[in-house]
Amino acid sequence: MRRTVFGVVFAVGALAGYAGDAPPLATEPAQTPAEKRPPSPEEDQKDEPLRREPARVSLEDATAIVRQAYGGRVVSSSRATARPESARPKEPGYRVRVDIDGRVKTVFVDDRGRIHENPEF
Repeated sequence: MRRTVFGVVFAVGALAGYAGDAPPLATEPAQTPAEKRPPSPEEDQKDEPLRREPARVSLEDATAIVRQAYGGRVVSSSRATARPESARPKEPGYRVRVDIDGRVKTVFVDDRGRIHENPEF
């Protein structure tokens, strides 16, 4: 008796497994070959997490950021690589010198637009 029950259960389970492999019913409209094409790179990236590129600040943007933060007159600005803090690696950005009431202050603006007052050039 147990063998018969086991055999029936096994057969039903096997048939249920095959049912999952069955082709879909004809209730869906047939796809044309154009619809069966591989996904485009934009469609393919939908499921991937967003990877943000670091914002690249231009030289004009860097001088505007410093001018807004400190006031005064920008004396010079140039592309530079600096270490914003002693424990951090060197980063690309801009060296901006600004005249504030007769004193010239040198600051570093990194590529993300953040100002660092005591960088190591």
